[in-house]
Amino acid sequence: MLMLTLDDAVAVCMRFLHETTYFDDMPREEYESMPEFIRGEFEQKCWFPPEKNKAAKRLNGLIFDINPTEICAQIESENLRNWCSTIQTEMKMAMVQLPCWGEGEQDE
Repeated sequence: MLMLTLDDAVAVCMRFLHETTYFDDMPREEYESMPEFIRGEFEQKCWFPPEKNKAAKRLNGLIFDINPTEICAQIESENLRNWCSTIQTEMKMAMVQLPCWGEGEQDE
């Protein structure tokens, strides 16, 4: 599973714009503020629609995948390091997709 950070996405977009657009006519201040503008646009577009706690269900499943039987199986197959890395990555992805609690909302 691949994950692109927001900083990387902004860098890729700036590189693409630089290669395909003529920035010579743009004032220096405007060009220098372009990454911030792009970041703001990406942040607005990075909204995950609610899917009835699909991410929470995925995270819960991953948590239950971490058990003595599975850990022993990974040790026996000499794959524990890779398995841990995979589980951590999948858990991080599920956490990113969890809904955020705004002001005034309670953690239940």
